[in-house]
This record gives sequence, C-alpha cells and structure tokens, in this order.
Amino acid sequence: MDDLDRALHQLRSLPVPTTLAALENGVLLRIDAERSASAITAAPALCLAAVLALGIGVGAVILPGGSAQAAQASPFAAGTNLAPSTLLANIG
Repeated sequence: MDDLDRALHQLRSLPVPTTLAALENGVLLRIDAERSASAITAAPALCLAAVLALGIGVGAVILPGGSAQAAQASPFAAGTNLAPSTLLANIG
C-alpha cells in the first residue's frame, strides 16, 4: 500500500499536461470516427442479410410443398395416441 501512496504522491506533484484540455474533443472525435467506420462496414452485411431473407421467403412461397394431412385435434378421439386410455395403458 505504501507503493501506491508514494506513486499517487509523485503523480500529484507533476504538472498538469497541456494536452488535457483537448482530451475530451479528441475522445469525441475518435468515437465519431469509430461509429462512421462501423456504419460503413455494417451496411453491406445488413443488405446481404435482407436480400438473403427475402430470397428464402420468396423461394418458400414459390416452390411447391408436399401436402399434409391434418391429424385429429381431440385427445379423446379413439385413434389418437393422446387418448387417456392409451396413456394409462403403459402404467404398471
């Protein structure tokens, strides 16, 4: 702990850097540059994802799908696997 106190005391005795006044402006300019750079690189990826999603959606509508038979919705119908009699048959 003495080393930390000694280092902080030495830091306090140093003069304030002259570039400290321009630090905030520099940070904000750097943040703005990073945002614009990421926007430039993200735009093509987003466009590609949108075109791909649109292509998959249109392809799913255009291509014919197989016909499906609807199953009975009632669990109490005689032929279903969820009828109470079939659920209780396997106990024991």
